[in-house]
Amino acid sequence: MSKRLRAMNAIVAVLFLGSALACSHLRHLLGVVADKPQVRLVNVDVKSISVKRMDLDFVLEIINPNSFSVDIEELQYSVHGLELDLGKGAYKDVIPLKSHEKRQVHLPFRIAPDNLVMLMKKYLENPKELKVKLKANLYLGTAIGKMDMNFEEEKTIMKGLAPN
Repeated sequence: MSKRLRAMNAIVAVLFLGSALACSHLRHLLGVVADKPQVRLVNVDVKSISVKRMDLDFVLEIINPNSFSVDIEELQYSVHGLELDLGKGAYKDVIPLKSHEKRQVHLPFRIAPDNLVMLMKKYLENPKELKVKLKANLYLGTAIGKMDMNFEEEKTIMKGLAPN
């Protein structure tokens, strides 16, 4: 291959790579391509407990890493503990996140009586600690439609009765 042809190929490759990077950056700036929010489970508060039910409050911290606003249009979640499916819930309101905003969201959850009885039976078999796991699906509104993301984290809600 001649030097001239190699030089032309190199120029075309550089131009192609540069335009691809610029296009990607431009799409990101316009909100067409969004980075997924950073989500973490900050705390699980036990709001009330009785023989009939347990009310929990899952506190999420959500950070928008983008330089533009993103809306979480839908948030559905399920709760698990000691290998039991404890139920499902949904956050009904849109969660608007401004550019680089950090926001706390509270997800209320009630464990039904039957599930609470099964959970307590399993816990008393080995009462070291009671952990609950939150699994959530978040649906983000973007310029090109909904983008989904999954989140899963576990926290201890009750320290054990038995020595470690």
